[in-house]
Amino acid sequence: MNKRRGRIANKFMITFGVFTFVILLIVGLVTYYSQVSIYQEQCEQNLQNVCAYLKNLMEEEKEDTLLYQDYLMAHYEEMKLPMDFTEYRSYRDAFEKLFAEKYPDKTLGVDIQITECDDETQLSYFTYRHAYWTIVFEKARTAMNVYTTYYIAPPGDPLYMTYIIDCIREAKEDDPNYINIGITVEEPLEQHKTMWEAYNTGENPHGYDVYDNELGHTYAYYSPLTIDGEVIGVVSAEIEVDTVNKDILYNTMQQLVFVAIVLISGVMLLVAYINASYVGRLSKLEKRVKQYSETKDIKVAKEIEQSRNGNDEITTLSEKIAIMIFELDNYMKNLVSTSDEQGKMKQQADIMNELAYKDSLTGIRNKLAYEQEAQRLSWGIAAGNAEFAIAMIDLNFLKRINDTYGHEQGNLAIKNLCTLICKTFRHSPVFRIGGDEFCVVLEKLDYNSLDKLIADFSNAIKQNEANTDADPWVAFSAAIGYACFDKEIDRDVNSVLKRADKAMYANKKAMKASRND
Repeated sequence: MNKRRGRIANKFMITFGVFTFVILLIVGLVTYYSQVSIYQEQCEQNLQNVCAYLKNLMEEEKEDTLLYQDYLMAHYEEMKLPMDFTEYRSYRDAFEKLFAEKYPDKTLGVDIQITECDDETQLSYFTYRHAYWTIVFEKARTAMNVYTTYYIAPPGDPLYMTYIIDCIREAKEDDPNYINIGITVEEPLEQHKTMWEAYNTGENPHGYDVYDNELGHTYAYYSPLTIDGEVIGVVSAEIEVDTVNKDILYNTMQQLVFVAIVLISGVMLLVAYINASYVGRLSKLEKRVKQYSETKDIKVAKEIEQSRNGNDEITTLSEKIAIMIFELDNYMKNLVSTSDEQGKMKQQADIMNELAYKDSLTGIRNKLAYEQEAQRLSWGIAAGNAEFAIAMIDLNFLKRINDTYGHEQGNLAIKNLCTLICKTFRHSPVFRIGGDEFCVVLEKLDYNSLDKLIADFSNAIKQNEANTDADPWVAFSAAIGYACFDKEIDRDVNSVLKRADKAMYANKKAMKASRND
């Protein structure tokens, strides 16, 4: 039956596993291709936002932008910016200092225009403006999480563009410490249709160019820069295709994980339902049949009858098995009547045996039971894996209580001490081995907590003694001593018991000395 049940469970697991895998595969493919479309639109929107932001900044300073572009087209070879510059304020300060020296009584833009200044002043000003726009484009790239941003304008030659601003710094060939400014490259129409569409129409195009260049495989979006109704250049932002694909894959995996959780949860619920309605019932029926085969207890048949539910083949099978057990039990009763009598005698013997090991006063195990326990510990010593401790506890002043108040009160003191011992050492067997002597065998959990348990017991005894208003059999006192098995000095259990007994008497002596003090 176990093998058959195992095969059923395996078939269910394989079936549901294949089902789950196929569904997840289909969902993953559908999600991925839908994400491709959605995320490409998101990328386009993000690139549009970057371009719109940079374009608005340049259009807000349209006069300065026109002057800056015209000057760079004519004088880019004279402009110098280090490859590693990180801010534009030092260039602005240098220009303002130079302007103040050469035109001390004039204000730029009011008394004099930049185009009216000498060549040195113009070069300083437009170098500062180039540094400023380079930093702006670089920060926009970082903030908007795109690969590159730049602004290009046609130099006059057909199908050529000059990089006015470029956040990807390229070193000069003749002087690698400085940025190569004003790079002009050919931009074929068939490779840059969206770029030329933006420039020629003056409108934001739909879509972007996809191409391979020195930056890798990229998507590039373009937005025309229009000043006073004239398109003077194109602002662009690019993003790596690999980055887009990674994001699409990440989003797909996120959704797939969610679907997987929902699907697996549903499958688990379905498996739980099948298990409860069918496999579980068969398993319970199997266990009860096995239980009857081992115990021959007729109650199993009654349990089978009571557990019937539904109107299916499992219910019918349960009924037939219950009837069979009842008939088999009746048959067996006629054959084993003698055996029953022997069983009753054995039961009575077990009861008598249990009484022989129980202390009649306290109900705990007696000295005979301790001797059995000692034999078990001896086997552990012989096997070399013994780890135990023995605690000896002795009630103080029992004779005084018996002589003054009677043996009945003395017995109460013994019972009260027994209760405290059992409460403290709740995980260990406790034995009454003498009139007022108790023995505790500590292993495992209590052995590891030995010091704490001894301290707890001693504290409880001190609290009892401090209760001067209570009767002596309630405010009792007791001494305790213990010893741990040490294979170096102990050859048997009795050696440990003697050391514990010696420690107990030392504790009793110390307690008497303390009271005399």
